[in-house]
Amino acid sequence: MRHQVLKAAAGLAAAALLVAAPAEAAGCWKAEGAAAAKLRDLQSRLMVATLRCRAIGADIEASYGNFVRSNRQTIQAANDLLKSQFATGDKAGERAYDSFATALANQYGGDPTTEELCHGFAAAAEDAASAGGDLANLLTVAERLGPPPALPGGQCPVSFAAMMHAAVDTVAER
Repeated sequence: MRHQVLKAAAGLAAAALLVAAPAEAAGCWKAEGAAAAKLRDLQSRLMVATLRCRAIGADIEASYGNFVRSNRQTIQAANDLLKSQFATGDKAGERAYDSFATALANQYGGDPTTEELCHGFAAAAEDAASAGGDLANLLTVAERLGPPPALPGGQCPVSFAAMMHAAVDTVAER
């Protein structure tokens, strides 16, 4: 009898995990995924600022367009990585990605909009455009504009061994 109770409890626990899986589909985020989220956040922040600025008569669309054209491949690679972060093999993963991307943009819709802020966003977009697809330079611009986005599941802990491995790889590349 005890074996059956344990088996039933294990089955219920497994079922609960399956139901919760879409909400936690992202798991923890490795450095590459976190960087992709930061780039997506930069794109969302600049896109929404472009729309807000246009609404007050400050046209920064050319600067935003330069950013997108100059970094199209890097932006696409980041979005592909984000989609894989949320992938569950079904529509739930796609919905989780869409919700994440939408939430990034929505958080900036109510920000204040002034000519001065619009000039600052135009300058940030041009700085990002001059990155020419270099992720490190794009992330520098993103960090200048504000904190990174919240990551569902948080960022994965980094082990000492992983840090040492990365340091050795960096030295070997030089």
